[in-house]
Amino acid sequence: MYHKSQSLSQSSWESDDGEMDCPSPNFQQKLKFFFESCNSYIDCINQVNEGRDSKWQDLPMELLVQVLALVDDRTVVVACGVCTGWRDAVRAGILELSFTWCGRNVSRLVQSVAPKFAHLQNCNLRRCTLLNNQAVEAVACNCPDLHILDLSGGTRLTDLSLYALANGCRRLEKLDLSGCVGITEAGLVLLAENCHYIRHLNLCGCDNAGSDKALMALAQNCGGLEFLNVGWCERITDIGVTALANWCPDLRVVDLCGCLLITGQSVIVLADNCLNLRALGLHCCRNITDVAMYALANSSKCRASNGEIRSKRAARSGTTSFFSGKALTSSSIGSCSSIGSPSTSSCSSNSDCNNTSKKFYVQSLSQVEEGYGLVSLNLSGCTALSAVAVQAVCDAFPSLHTCPEKYSLNISGCLNLTRVHCQCVVDARRERIGSYGQQQDYARNRLY
Repeated sequence: MYHKSQSLSQSSWESDDGEMDCPSPNFQQKLKFFFESCNSYIDCINQVNEGRDSKWQDLPMELLVQVLALVDDRTVVVACGVCTGWRDAVRAGILELSFTWCGRNVSRLVQSVAPKFAHLQNCNLRRCTLLNNQAVEAVACNCPDLHILDLSGGTRLTDLSLYALANGCRRLEKLDLSGCVGITEAGLVLLAENCHYIRHLNLCGCDNAGSDKALMALAQNCGGLEFLNVGWCERITDIGVTALANWCPDLRVVDLCGCLLITGQSVIVLADNCLNLRALGLHCCRNITDVAMYALANSSKCRASNGEIRSKRAARSGTTSFFSGKALTSSSIGSCSSIGSPSTSSCSSNSDCNNTSKKFYVQSLSQVEEGYGLVSLNLSGCTALSAVAVQAVCDAFPSLHTCPEKYSLNISGCLNLTRVHCQCVVDARRERIGSYGQQQDYARNRLY
């Protein structure tokens, strides 16, 4: 039975040029273990049914789904081709699936198996660089319940993919398009006009799509937006950010890394309208001035009162945020590049700044939780700021740290901000001074 099922799935491994992607020995062992486990379950059923010759399709659907939860996604795809009963079980019970293991045959595989996962809610196609529009269209047509979709790194995708998602996946809540350089403003506008439930959107590196018009469409149609990454969308100005701040008051995480045209006006309007803001990235935004920092600092009192009201409402309703608890992990974040250390000099390299943006999100998302006030702020490369203004922000939001253990205030490359310190550093300094004073008093008393 194992060899038969393996032959059934060989078409799924066939690459576009006719060659076969041979399964690894490790995968073969997992697949063999999977089918042997199913055979053992069938033997148990035969014993219960007094020797009646049961077949694989006699496995209860609930039991089969539990078994499939223990294996990898590649084995799940193989299982859907075993028999009709298994295909129906996979169709009804599998809600999450990743195709990151497929390699060069990912588009053909997605098109062939998408109809078998009609109830899919979470689809991971991250860094599938050979993914094409036809594969995304297959997902959009066959998975109307899709809530989470990761297409980051899909360099071959165009607006045709966004059109398909706009028509077929109206319930999308989390969409990662970082690195999809082929999409444009028109596709993003249509997506926003049809998918009103989007709360998490990553557009890092999508310079052709990220524009003021696109942000205005998002603001008018996706009022529940909480997470937005528009890093290195260099056409964005204060107009688009202002529209977002006015229409999306629930924004929690905003990354404007590399948006060189924005000024302090964007920060001011975010501070005044988005009282739930927890993380803000302004890497290389050199037009940000002290006025924006003082606006952030002055908003701390409003955030505190708003946070208390929101906490009371959440306690009464028993609801939690979409971005609370385990929903926020670094593995769920898309990016145009891998994690790297922040740039300490200038903004001459997009790759360095993308690394900084990625690190900002890894740090901020791991820290964002229910509450109020900034917990992560990236000011690296903002050379127009003074130490006094940034220190005011640091004093207003105690969760911002410059100490290595809790580093969440990034001021790399800003030589005039080296005197900015978080409360931890100030308290440690006071403790050292106090300890030194006590030692001096003790020594003086011994002398006299």
